[in-house]
Amino acid sequence: MKKILPSILLIISANFVSAQSANTIYGIARQNYFSTVVDPFDSTITHQVFDSTSIRLGLFNTLTGVVTPVGVTGYNEAINLTGAALNPYDNTYIFIGATKMNTLDLSSGQLIHQATLNNPITASYFDNFRFCNSDSTMYGLSRRNHFDSTLMMTVGALYLAKANTTTGLITEISTSSIGQSYALAGSAIDPYQMVYYYSTGSHLMGIDMYDGTLFSDVTIGTSPNEHFDNFTYSCSDTALYGLVRNNYISYTPSPWVPGDSVAHVDSTTMKLGKINATTGVITTISPISVSNGGYVLNGGSAIDPFTMTYYYSNGANMIGVSMITGLVTSNLPFIFNGSQFFDMFRNFDNCIQAVAIRNNTSTSISENNGPKNSFNIFPNPAKAEINIGSNMKLISIAIFDITGKLHLAHELLNNENQTLNISRLSAGIYFITATATDNSTYTQKLIVE
Repeated sequence: MKKILPSILLIISANFVSAQSANTIYGIARQNYFSTVVDPFDSTITHQVFDSTSIRLGLFNTLTGVVTPVGVTGYNEAINLTGAALNPYDNTYIFIGATKMNTLDLSSGQLIHQATLNNPITASYFDNFRFCNSDSTMYGLSRRNHFDSTLMMTVGALYLAKANTTTGLITEISTSSIGQSYALAGSAIDPYQMVYYYSTGSHLMGIDMYDGTLFSDVTIGTSPNEHFDNFTYSCSDTALYGLVRNNYISYTPSPWVPGDSVAHVDSTTMKLGKINATTGVITTISPISVSNGGYVLNGGSAIDPFTMTYYYSNGANMIGVSMITGLVTSNLPFIFNGSQFFDMFRNFDNCIQAVAIRNNTSTSISENNGPKNSFNIFPNPAKAEINIGSNMKLISIAIFDITGKLHLAHELLNNENQTLNISRLSAGIYFITATATDNSTYTQKLIVE
């Protein structure tokens, strides 16, 4: 089962700089100092309060295991598990405390900005956030409550949103709710296709980062017992990697109740794997388990694109797993220098200088004084054939999958509506790009069933 370190605040619901060393990972270095305070309402009761002054930016060396605090000043701010991000372009690390977004300088560890989160629509959280390298924007889930007139009750609602790290302003991209809850299994951004991924536990949800609509929704794995945790995106091979585990449960006699039994979740099945974002099929890479101690939920995950290594923490050790063989390549005990824990870590180099290859269809139409250019495909979703219609003179059509691989190229001989056979395409999400006679291009999403 998941092994979880004591967390500070757990919320569940729903200009290029020179590259850093590939052997360094940034995160939060902290201690578990507690002090005793008297309850303000009942003097006979005391509480253990976490000392947040011990929280500092930390630097982990993947060759030695040493965690070195960056800077000497604590931030006097709690941390939660709802996200962390590293901006390699301005050399900053961002995390959220109880209500504020904190921006730290990677070189000095100093607090540069501390902005109170503000959603002008209504009060909300900003969860599961990630930095997108292709547009230098922070994306996450705006989580708020709303009244459902059908159910006649207040329910949770999620909206894809972006946040300004300087002002704390939350701008919702989704015009309607994309879900009610998420699992703390990770989040990821595909900066090439501009898709944000999160998990509900049973489903992998892909959200179009241009308009906040549902991009994909697939069932995770082939059985309810198969889970995909701690996942992150690799720009080196455009895949989502994470920890595959099975909820194998065994039972032993209860030491407390005669005749009763206690269930145990077997964590020895945890392996490195990757998931197909269009089908939900999990490919297990590791031939054997990479750990029998689980993983730390608030540890994080990181990918070194140079060595093709996936990193995760089990609390005591940082474990590196080859993304090629699935075997453990390093298992380093944390060597702390003035701290006790290393949380929410991120790697500097993964996805650096990524460029979006999928166009924003809402802005790809030329702005003319006359009738606007249009390019349509129907039906969509489709199975065997699609019809292509346009008021422009098109010269070619190309179909790409979400990794950018070309699957079909077709020249158009006239401007009339045409039918295109797509029967050889596997089910999934594709992008169809039309090129006009003036070499302008127009892209739309195509779903093949």
